[in-house]
Amino acid sequence: MKSKAMKSSIISMVFLMLATGVLYLFVSTQEIADASQEFKENAGKPQEFKSGAFIETAFFAAVGAAYIPIGLWATITKHTSKVPYILAIGGSLALICLYVLSRNVDIPLVGQQDDVGFIDILSKVLQGGIIVVSVYIIVSIRKEKKASLLV
Repeated sequence: MKSKAMKSSIISMVFLMLATGVLYLFVSTQEIADASQEFKENAGKPQEFKSGAFIETAFFAAVGAAYIPIGLWATITKHTSKVPYILAIGGSLALICLYVLSRNVDIPLVGQQDDVGFIDILSKVLQGGIIVVSVYIIVSIRKEKKASLLV
């Protein structure tokens, strides 16, 4: 590790990735608990199959499960590879765009969402932090490689 700033940035990015992953996994377990409670309350009544809720839950679980290994990968590769940081930027940007889109357009299976809660805002702030820190790390990696080529 060349600098304390780079080391701190990588630690920050990994923390943000792990926190976001845990947050998404928490949301998916809450979705499962809510669906289970709703199923119990409506036992014996005709049920309307809501595939959107299942897809949403699986999506949250998959996103949470993806953030954690990418964060750990960044720890392992440290400053030798830009790939985990590029994936983190792309994934976070895609999720932010999907969130904004889901609040403005009727998306098949889940519809148009109108709720904006604390967890929504927290996850977008964490993802914004991931993007900013990852861009800083990529720029620092480029500078280190240029400097090492000049020596």
